[in-house]
Amino acid sequence: MTMWDAVTKRSLDEIDGADPLYRPTNFWQPGMRQLLSDMDELGLQRFKSWPTAQYWFYPTYGANVRPETTAAALERAVEVQPAVHQPWLREALSGAAEARRDLEVVRIMWDHRRWPFKVMGRGESRVGEPPQYFRLDGSKRGWTKPYLNYLLCMAALSRHVDRPPRSVLEIGGGFGVLGEILMRRSNAVRYVDLDIPPLLTVASYYLRELFGERVDVYDDEWAGKVGPERSAVLPAWRIDDADGPFDLFVNCFSFQEMEPHVVANYVAKVAEKNVSYVVSLNSRKGKPKAGDGGIGVVEQVTSAHIVEEFAGHGYELLGTYGPPYLRSAGELTVLRSTRLRWRGASAGARRRLRSWRLAPRSESARTR
Repeated sequence: MTMWDAVTKRSLDEIDGADPLYRPTNFWQPGMRQLLSDMDELGLQRFKSWPTAQYWFYPTYGANVRPETTAAALERAVEVQPAVHQPWLREALSGAAEARRDLEVVRIMWDHRRWPFKVMGRGESRVGEPPQYFRLDGSKRGWTKPYLNYLLCMAALSRHVDRPPRSVLEIGGGFGVLGEILMRRSNAVRYVDLDIPPLLTVASYYLRELFGERVDVYDDEWAGKVGPERSAVLPAWRIDDADGPFDLFVNCFSFQEMEPHVVANYVAKVAEKNVSYVVSLNSRKGKPKAGDGGIGVVEQVTSAHIVEEFAGHGYELLGTYGPPYLRSAGELTVLRSTRLRWRGASAGARRRLRSWRLAPRSESARTR
């Protein structure tokens, strides 16, 4: 049995006995079955190109047009209009134009004064055989939609942090691309990802391929606790075994696929870990509700709902980003623990804030 077989077996053996709050919800029950089938038949080495990957964890740009389709379309376009601008049409058909647009937004958004960051220093690894890989700067670096989605999240965060985050907690991290982005740029970054199988195995495989023993995985030798200096990929039901504090918590297109009571539990657990900043990229309207036999949620979770849940645990909204930064149904929000505002205030300001919190508020103030 390989290490990855052991990770998958251990997590699947435990999942039925886990608290229902950490099991796959209505949306993800078919996803788990489909992904397990692809992993079984096709192997981890090309997980980014699994037939089910595009729907469940590896989005692509454009209509995911195959190269041969693009070539045929270009040939026909030249027949109809010999002077057609082929490079422009090729980028539009392949999705490269959309990728270039997102990369430029990241470069414009990023606040290098608050968080010095070499945006163009790295691209996504070829490990896993990505179906799209856009070389947008003429180098060997390649850019993909998952990678750029997370760069957009971090670009938004860069406008609000006091210093670069060094410890990051994520729930539902897909194949671990956020860990790739942050850990490749600094050996000091700690990244912990919590997920369900088989993405638990996928992210473990990917991050071990990139960072080796720097990342703990949930195999038979796992020690039972992730201390403050270690990175890891763990099952969602082991969230209490990841020691805080964390500078940052991230959820990207994951809470929207859960039920409200599941999200409420995760938010409470995250808040317990003394997290300073939160980044959420989730749907403004929520995922479709399940029909008869269809894939969907029982009750929708929206971006606004997630913000409200964190507000109930002492987090304030710093920024909301939609169009023109994003071209999707997603809404990107950045929140901060009010502890940071309290800690940074002067002694006089803290006294005023304390008296304001304790004083009875007028009816007009309560209803605003």
